[in-house]
Amino acid sequence: MSSETATEMAPEETGDDASDNKVTEPEVEYFPPTNLLRSKVKVLAPGAGFDLSAIDRAEQALDKLSVRFEGWILEEVERLQSARDDVDAHGYNGEYADELFRAAHDLKGQGMTFGYPLVTYVAGSLCKILEVLGATETAKAPIELIDHHVDAIRAIVRDRIKGNTHSTASELANSLSDAADAVVDAMVPLRKPATTTTGA
Repeated sequence: MSSETATEMAPEETGDDASDNKVTEPEVEYFPPTNLLRSKVKVLAPGAGFDLSAIDRAEQALDKLSVRFEGWILEEVERLQSARDDVDAHGYNGEYADELFRAAHDLKGQGMTFGYPLVTYVAGSLCKILEVLGATETAKAPIELIDHHVDAIRAIVRDRIKGNTHSTASELANSLSDAADAVVDAMVPLRKPATTTTGA
């Protein structure tokens, strides 16, 4: 049951109505990578023997590396897509389920590094579902919700939504997280401590 409904991210709202549609952003803190090598180096007197051009070369290397990040995350997203397609074709079981979890887990860990905190957030939401499914019957796998998570990750990377200030993407991420929590709670009911009632 392959899903090709990659989510379209609407442009940001402007004007007076934008404040009325304010959404709760996911609890993801984004630290954009910056090249601050020069500010961290103590400037020595002329002739002290330190080559400041080394800082320029290091910063240029970091800039080139950030470009490669885009290629790396695209490869990871393609891997997730392929794993999802295998699950859709063969069912959520065995090696297909394992590979889907590994692909989602890797994106959860790498999304922030690649500059995509919402990828980390959505992949983490997907991992919550898959971790619980590992100990349940495969018939309980919410394939449609899994597909929505994968499509959301694809859309975030495709549209290069970095940071966590894009209201539409943040709203989608929050909705998926809420849906994942509901599914997890249904499969593994929360154990609440017993309460006792005392007379006045």
